[in-house]
Amino acid sequence: MAQAGMNAAKPSEAPRSLLAFSLASFPTGAFVITLAVYLPNYFTSALGLPLATVGVVFAIIRLFDIGVDPLLGIAMDHTRTPIGRYRPWLIAAMPVLLVATAALYLKTTPVSAFYLAVWLIVLYAGYSMMMLSLAAWASVLVVEYHARSRIYGWLYTIGILGSVAVLLLPQVTATLWPAAPVKGVPLMGWFLIVFVPLALGTTVSFAHEPERPRSAHSERVSIKDYLALFLRPEMRRILFAVLFCVMGPAITAPLYIFFFEQARGYTATQTNWLLMIYLAAGFFGPPLWMRVAHRLGKHPTVVVASVCYALAQTFLLMLPPARVAAMSGAMFLVGFVASSFVFLLRAMVADVSDDVLLETEKDRTGLLYALETSAEKIGSTVSVGIAYALLPLFGFNAAAGAINTPHAIWGLELCYLGPPSLSVLIGGLAMWGYKLDERRHATIRRELDERRLSETNAQLPTAKLAESPASGT
Repeated sequence: MAQAGMNAAKPSEAPRSLLAFSLASFPTGAFVITLAVYLPNYFTSALGLPLATVGVVFAIIRLFDIGVDPLLGIAMDHTRTPIGRYRPWLIAAMPVLLVATAALYLKTTPVSAFYLAVWLIVLYAGYSMMMLSLAAWASVLVVEYHARSRIYGWLYTIGILGSVAVLLLPQVTATLWPAAPVKGVPLMGWFLIVFVPLALGTTVSFAHEPERPRSAHSERVSIKDYLALFLRPEMRRILFAVLFCVMGPAITAPLYIFFFEQARGYTATQTNWLLMIYLAAGFFGPPLWMRVAHRLGKHPTVVVASVCYALAQTFLLMLPPARVAAMSGAMFLVGFVASSFVFLLRAMVADVSDDVLLETEKDRTGLLYALETSAEKIGSTVSVGIAYALLPLFGFNAAAGAINTPHAIWGLELCYLGPPSLSVLIGGLAMWGYKLDERRHATIRRELDERRLSETNAQLPTAKLAESPASGT
């Protein structure tokens, strides 16, 4: 029975089908990098808002956004439409993202903090709808243990392409069209306005969405149900791993320019290219990590990757300063390793969703992924506070043009190595005792398929009786 379920999913695993589905993640990568790096600076330098105001607005809205995810997850679990459960949410995300992108990225005149806050709420709502619907849709698109690593790897890889493309766009435009009327963040905004409907529209039009199982019910969710999902041993380990494996690399983000320019002696241009190499490595990493996960299993691979990340971060500090070629290889290695965590852990959430469905006969896929994305957002949000709280302890001065002492530079190097490596190692340690491996998941899928078949067979006599001419005599 399990084999039949696996075979039924295989058309969705063909490269063409995976590409059609994964294209929707292309703009997600572009949103991530621009929201984290470029948009806050744009509202300060070009639109006149104070730096502190922009920082507070982004922090408050991000915390608000974390609370929205569970509500969206519950709504998705209760969605029933002729075109599917997750497709309508991806369709709904498109106009929300387009309107908010135009309001934020294309704005060229001074704005108020209220304006920024309102449109950030709209943008993050659309982004959450897009991310949650994609993650939950992927969990039902393929059901086999290793196939899930593959589909979430595709989503991650296509998202990385979006990040690299939007970073390259201003440089390519400046080279090929120096007199272009649109530059910087507005140019990135037009990039998003073009690719959001193009990418999401392709997925909505051509990707397959399996029918909702008859045995999956989605009654009203209470606080008790929510806590029960959170406290499930396997889900709790995943959330802990997501929190710390995301937090580690995220801590390096606000320290990145300080570290490479002040501590390692690279120019601003070299620093930007090293960041590009780090991001590009995420395109090559998932295929290898899929192979490792196929051999070892998903959760042991997370453990291996966490150790590799700590070693790769340490290697950065062992290199002599201002050696571009050597550092390029080292940054590729760090990005290569860092690409493993998110897609593997998301694939593991899909396995937990099957376990919940078998045990409770309730489909909680959307809510489970809301918990996972909330853990991601918490990790990436608190990372800035951790980084900026540690630097002053060593006397580091982040002001433009400041000259820092050797002790402050040593503290900067320590912050760039220590907390990120420790955080990721803790995330890997969370996998200790994780029991939902390939064998256990195969048993779950077999029992789910047997239950579905028995329910189908139970309905057949009733259907035949209703169709029989003799039933009216």
